[in-house]
Amino acid sequence: MTPDDVRSVTIFAPADVHSLEISGVMDAFHEANFEGAAPSYALCVVAEDEDAIRCASGLRIVPDRTIASAREACDTFVVTGSYGVPERPSDRVIEWIREHAMMARRHGAVCTGTFLLGDAGLIEGHRVTTHWDYVKELAARNPTAEIDVDAIFVRDGPLFTSAGVTAAIDLTLALIEEDHGRELALAIARHMVMYLKRPGGQSQFSTPLAAQSTRRTPVARAQQWAAEHPEAELSIAALANRAAMSPRNFARVFREETGITPAEFVARLRIDTARRLLEETQLPLTEVARAAGLGTAASARRAFLRRLGITMREYRERFERTRARN
Repeated sequence: MTPDDVRSVTIFAPADVHSLEISGVMDAFHEANFEGAAPSYALCVVAEDEDAIRCASGLRIVPDRTIASAREACDTFVVTGSYGVPERPSDRVIEWIREHAMMARRHGAVCTGTFLLGDAGLIEGHRVTTHWDYVKELAARNPTAEIDVDAIFVRDGPLFTSAGVTAAIDLTLALIEEDHGRELALAIARHMVMYLKRPGGQSQFSTPLAAQSTRRTPVARAQQWAAEHPEAELSIAALANRAAMSPRNFARVFREETGITPAEFVARLRIDTARRLLEETQLPLTEVARAAGLGTAASARRAFLRRLGITMREYRERFERTRARN
């Protein structure tokens, strides 16, 4: 093969990495090769030294190269992160990450690898994301970065970042789609038996699940009622009444307990409800919009575009194509 026949992918892995962040990225690119992607992908795992990478689960991965030997430019550069918030790496790792990113056509990180990009000064002034549990720490360590707390993955020019763990696969599929088109990306999603190829703007959170996991407080009871009645009046005043609290106190306590405002919770809840109806029923879009509390089909369309980057019709079509081909 000539250099024009392959796209080199370098994956940097620190100690205590979540193994799925390495294997998920590698398997998705491998599936692209299996499906006949041209140019194909040449994968290389790099570590700081020659020792086997000990993953958080105890799995050990032998790196292909070290930062001392991997000096040439690659097409796509991916940084994975440690389980939890990574410690600041050594100066030589930081310098290597910075140099390698600048030489690549596109570069980025999955999950908490975004912290390592931050240590290398690569996310200043850029829009990025990471695992939802660590966004506050990422923002504290990188005050000039624009942190998207909710997206599955984010693109900002040549820079890409993803949310936690399995979102690395969604990001990789998006990179493959960018290189080889949507049909190949969907074929890979089918072969990997993925439930749905998720767009980057989709929420990291399942709103009903978040409501169930909250302590059984008055706020949680109001959340649960809202989850069961998304089409109802869900203003702050209405929810506060359910919680037997004043609207002002309810809004304050709600944010303290959940980390988001009541309005944001309702917006996520209604989008999640609409998604489920689009996946599980053949209701007309107008009925989906009404049942989810999104108003008219036109207003629901705007809400989907704002939240997910696609329309309700496109969401249903994507889901149905994936299910049919599986």
